[in-house]
Amino acid sequence: MRKKLEGNGLWESSRMMLHEHKERILEANQRQERREKPILDPQKREEINESLGSAYQNKEEIKLLLWHPYENRSVTGVIAKLDLIGYRILIDDEWVKLAGILEVTRRE
Repeated sequence: MRKKLEGNGLWESSRMMLHEHKERILEANQRQERREKPILDPQKREEINESLGSAYQNKEEIKLLLWHPYENRSVTGVIAKLDLIGYRILIDDEWVKLAGILEVTRRE
């Protein structure tokens, strides 16, 4: 009985967290870590467009750095399709919006 009354006492063994509370805490943490999308200057945007066009024509493998609100990610592959109406490309079986591309690197 003595151990139950030490430290945090009886409350130590009866702690719990509801699922809704856990979700709320995680959402709050994500909101704090959310990043703003960088604005690319026109010259950088032109470089990206030229690199994409050249890679598509020459069937070159490229690596794209894609913006995401919490963590940037990359996709590597050959451009399979260009959708100029939807402003997107198909690379590695994934549609990628052109506005989300931060950088293009040619793979050699």
